Amino acid sequence: MADRHALVLIGAGSAVFTRGLLADLISAHDLGDWQIRLVDVAPDPLAKAVALAEKMIAARKATAHISVVGSTDRRTVLSGADFVVTCVGVGGRPGWQTDHEICMRHGVYQPVGDSVMPGGISRLLRTTPVLVEIARDVLDLAPDAHFFNYSNPMTANVMAMARWADAEHVVGLCHGMHHVQHHLAAFIGKPYEETSTLYAGINHLIFISHFRRRGRDAWPLIRDKVERELAQPADPDDLGNIFADGTKAWNNPFSWELFQRYGAFPAAEDRHVTEFFPERWAGGKYYGKTLGVDAFSVPEILEWGENRYQAMVAQADGAAPLDESIFDRSSGEQEQLIAIIRAVLNDTRQTFSCNVLNRGAVPALPADAALEIPGVATARGIRPIAVPDLSRPLTAILMRRLSSVYLAIEAAMTGNRDLVVEAIIADGAVTDPDAAARLTEELIAAHQMNLPRFR
Repeated sequence: MADRHALVLIGAGSAVFTRGLLADLISAHDLGDWQIRLVDVAPDPLAKAVALAEKMIAARKATAHISVVGSTDRRTVLSGADFVVTCVGVGGRPGWQTDHEICMRHGVYQPVGDSVMPGGISRLLRTTPVLVEIARDVLDLAPDAHFFNYSNPMTANVMAMARWADAEHVVGLCHGMHHVQHHLAAFIGKPYEETSTLYAGINHLIFISHFRRRGRDAWPLIRDKVERELAQPADPDDLGNIFADGTKAWNNPFSWELFQRYGAFPAAEDRHVTEFFPERWAGGKYYGKTLGVDAFSVPEILEWGENRYQAMVAQADGAAPLDESIFDRSSGEQEQLIAIIRAVLNDTRQTFSCNVLNRGAVPALPADAALEIPGVATARGIRPIAVPDLSRPLTAILMRRLSSVYLAIEAAMTGNRDLVVEAIIADGAVTDPDAAARLTEELIAAHQMNLPRFR
């Protein structure tokens, strides 16, 4: 008789992550039987996610090894969970769009807004306290569960859950580093499976210090191509393209500039990395384009996400046939999760990119900072790998970025508006205190319903 495992997915109403996770599990017959417990505070999106999951299971006749239940109350389904996964986005796409529009009115242009700069801080204020509450429930009702978080801002959420909920075992997962290694392999025209990396940083600013192919240094191959391509004029279609495959140097010119300066390539490439250096992009100007507008357009990614969601709603309702192509290839945020679960259950000790507390892995950075570093998946959980040789210039950059994170977490958990202002100033996108205060007030006012600590 196959083992039966329980996985609780909190934030299932997004459906995108839920669909990918279910598709992978349905195809993973070696992992035994599963009960998937979907949780969302919004009843209608939850019902759509459950309906879609049931259609997917029926389409592949997988009911013998997967069952699905839904709940709006996570506490009713946490007991007995083997795995807990959070992918919560408080405010959803409308909140993201609001951050984008308000920040632009204040002269702040950013291409994502989910991790740093004022948009990322705004998301932190409304999301981090919710993640802390969830973590307290997980420790109360499922203390032995393997606990994985996908919610952004990743660095802040992992740090806050450790400090404010004592959830020091939570592991943050993001597919950015995985995708960038694919891009580097494709950049030199070599199979991903022949490459390896060593890296350290914070989520969305991870410095890849070593890139090898078949055990040999592959940076010389990279440097030759970068220098040749950047010496040529840029094709406007290569700049600021959200869906670029990373095979051209002009897909990520700023990241390659950092590589040439520091000898380490930053993941997750220009769309995210530019946000950690706001002083470089006055008025959002990026190689002749504007960040978040026609370079890595925020409205474009929001529209893409909404279209994906509506397509899944139509499939859940039966208004459109089920798209079974999702079963063919894993390519979403969840893509590493099944591999990690398999490694944990079988204790195969594979290595993955994980966001965990530092605890000396990178000695020059604070022990309580959440870093993205390699981690080995074992039956007892993720064991991080030390990266003690990250250079001083790179640790200085990371330390500067972390200073704002500490302030913003404290602000989010205490409802202190002055600390929000200080976090925005420390972030560097807005340096005038009065301007930072005006931006803070408008962001808090716009999201008041999701900021109970600031009422």
